[in-house]
Amino acid sequence: MEKSEILHTIPKAAAVTAFAVLIMVYPSAAAESTVNSINVCINAIIPSMFAFMALSSYVQSSGLYRVIFRPVLFILRHIINADDEILSVFLLSLFGGYPVGVKLLGDIISQNKNSPAIKEVCGKAAMFCYCVSPSFALIMLGNGVFGSTEAGMLIYISNVLACFICAAAVSGLRGLKCGGTVKNAGTGLAEAVGSAAHSLLTVCTVIVLFNTALTCVKCLFAGAGITLPDILLGALEISNLLKISSPSVSLIPITAAISSFGGICVMMQCGAIVKGRFPIGRFIIARLPCALMSGVICRILLLFTDISVSASTFSGQHIYKFSANIMIVPILMAMCIIFFNKSDKISEKL
Repeated sequence: MEKSEILHTIPKAAAVTAFAVLIMVYPSAAAESTVNSINVCINAIIPSMFAFMALSSYVQSSGLYRVIFRPVLFILRHIINADDEILSVFLLSLFGGYPVGVKLLGDIISQNKNSPAIKEVCGKAAMFCYCVSPSFALIMLGNGVFGSTEAGMLIYISNVLACFICAAAVSGLRGLKCGGTVKNAGTGLAEAVGSAAHSLLTVCTVIVLFNTALTCVKCLFAGAGITLPDILLGALEISNLLKISSPSVSLIPITAAISSFGGICVMMQCGAIVKGRFPIGRFIIARLPCALMSGVICRILLLFTDISVSASTFSGQHIYKFSANIMIVPILMAMCIIFFNKSDKISEKL
């Protein structure tokens, strides 16, 4: 192994070792978090995302977007200097939620046999084809956290406007164009469903692993008498925003900024879905100014509105009693890691 490879491997080995130690020290908390995360995936993530992800994949790969979005694409071309394929992914990402845009861009790269020119365009497009879903913003954040649909609407609008500003800036004068070289796979609905299932498998596995690790870290800090605030945890895993127990109007712009960023867990999901087809680092860096813009836009919009908030309508997370010993938890985690690493081969067999 070369020295550069060793330098890259050491941090990964240290992280895995630390994770293994933590789940040994806090087996009950790790097991409970695993069960809760699986429950969230089954009852929230899959039902809310699967149908849209499958349909969006079909619309994009079949070329139907040329018909469905035709009137809107005509207008968008005057705002964003990009090909119709990129503009359609942008529109779908605004409604589908975080991983949808990145997944569709990855599909375009695969359909065009990893063309360097298309990889470059899609890598830049990923900077703005990324947005909180309207259902999460309005229902979960708006009604659920702030007790106000108007608050959720402000969060969503600020996210969308930030994406538009980023898209206009990134496309610029040179534009995001591939010279008419983009080809659509022309796949059927069955292939789109399979692709969506594969992506959701990846998403759910990352959620389970990340939340379990985060729970162990919270236990470690709690043992030292330190309680991590939910607003900070939301920047790591977006669902932690739903645990805010004392909402206020001043928190709405902060929530808008964090939801625009999406959280480290969502970034990991996007990286796992992309699988190196374009550099994910540039995408992550671009989300920081977008998050700032979203927060500023939301703060400005608040000046023209009269929003009142109330206590959270959520009764809290479901708590599951899980009888686990120190051996079951590492085995469960190992199964998740293997499942994540082998998801490509599993999806092919399915």
